[in-house]
Amino acid sequence: MPQRRLERRPKQPPTNLRGIFAGCGTLLNRTDMVPHVLGLTGKSNPHDVTLVYLGTPSYDLPEKRIAQTSHYVELGCTVLSLDVVTVAPPTSRMREIIDVADVILVSGGNTHFAMGRWSRLGLDSMMREACLGPRRVVMAGGSAGAICWFSGGHSDSMDPDSYKDAKLGRSSSHGSSSEPDIDDADSGRGGNGEDVDAKEWDYIRVDGLGFVPGLCCNASNGILRAKDFDDMMLRHPTEVGICIDHNAAFMIDRSTYRVLRPHEDAGLPGSVMDDGSFSEDRIGKPGVWIKEVLGDKDALRAWLCPESGKIDELLRVPENIMPSVRHMKVATISNPDDGPLRASYPGFMTKSFFGGIVSKDYLDALLEEDDAVVDDDNPRE
Repeated sequence: MPQRRLERRPKQPPTNLRGIFAGCGTLLNRTDMVPHVLGLTGKSNPHDVTLVYLGTPSYDLPEKRIAQTSHYVELGCTVLSLDVVTVAPPTSRMREIIDVADVILVSGGNTHFAMGRWSRLGLDSMMREACLGPRRVVMAGGSAGAICWFSGGHSDSMDPDSYKDAKLGRSSSHGSSSEPDIDDADSGRGGNGEDVDAKEWDYIRVDGLGFVPGLCCNASNGILRAKDFDDMMLRHPTEVGICIDHNAAFMIDRSTYRVLRPHEDAGLPGSVMDDGSFSEDRIGKPGVWIKEVLGDKDALRAWLCPESGKIDELLRVPENIMPSVRHMKVATISNPDDGPLRASYPGFMTKSFFGGIVSKDYLDALLEEDDAVVDDDNPRE
């Protein structure tokens, strides 16, 4: 029997999305980056801002929450942590927290695990209504916390060091991890462009929430990752690749975008040389790169993302996305979500989380999804 391709009806994303997506999980907690996040809320007083922190990719470790939200707390923002890894909050409680959010900030970590956990709890649907609905809640995060908002991402979710058992077993009773992560600003695990030595696992394409079109990648994890991402792009010719340097961020404000980076006096490295060329050794300034497959589907074009512009001139909605089924199944088995699931979870009910009726388009999209899909992991012929 011939394999069937997963067909998802392409949709143009709303033109008034608001979000900021960084290459590093802690970058958005810097004093020179926080104002950009708060500015997207439209609220001038930080005391009026409620930030909901989702630490699911980093398994709700408290030290990660502190590292990524401490400056917001200092400024007087209300920071609510919605922990769902080892507990299953009542659906009403999760809805209550998401409904008061001005910003949803997602941690770095294991993207595949987080996507699966949110889906099991119905949290992904609540996030969809919050960010794509009338409230237009600000989307934020770095590394995995950036990838999750896009159509998909180039992910290290198959790395055993990112698995739940490894992370929670590695965490001490004082809540501090004994080993740095890629999400830390001073990480030795590829943060400055070094490749991971003796890598015995594969990068995979993970499905994101799909709120922002594009295939997202942290661009500063070494030459090997950059080459692997190029190969992945050739397997996904309809997707536009957006490569965000470890110390850079990509901000969307309605129909426009901007490339952000910390103040130059911070001296943080990046891949952009003064003449606009790419530095494999990361001796330039932080930036964002765009990649797309040309018409013959065997050639890849890469260029430096302009400092600002119109979203519809940069990104496009991908068609006929082929998930990495085999790799994602292995990732799920190797790093299982064994957390509780509340019996009260209503599933995809016709009543929306805002009390109205879910749009017909949304219900149709759910009905169109088919489990029989083509696996993109097969090599190109």
